[in-house]
Amino acid sequence: MRELSNNEEFSFELHKEKIIPPEKISTKGYGNLQFECGCGELHGVNDHEIEILACYFPVKILFKCSSHYTKVHLKGFFKRKCLSLWTIKTDHVQDITQDLNF
Repeated sequence: MRELSNNEEFSFELHKEKIIPPEKISTKGYGNLQFECGCGELHGVNDHEIEILACYFPVKILFKCSSHYTKVHLKGFFKRKCLSLWTIKTDHVQDITQDLNF
């Protein structure tokens, strides 16, 4: 997983692919599948303390925990797994809501 270090890198990575609203992809079918977060912990894709901020096709999700944003690619149909693509500390990023353009 790549660690981003500033707002410019984050904005570039955020818009590399077309962003879609978080309600367009459901994680309910993934149960307790976990991903490696930038904070160093494993989080479940359906944990209540994790927020889904944006989605991308095919099944990529930008998650937010208390200290990091992490973009994850959910793979597999029968055997599902998560691949964490990149992460950045939340305090390295300015107002994300402007960048999401929802």
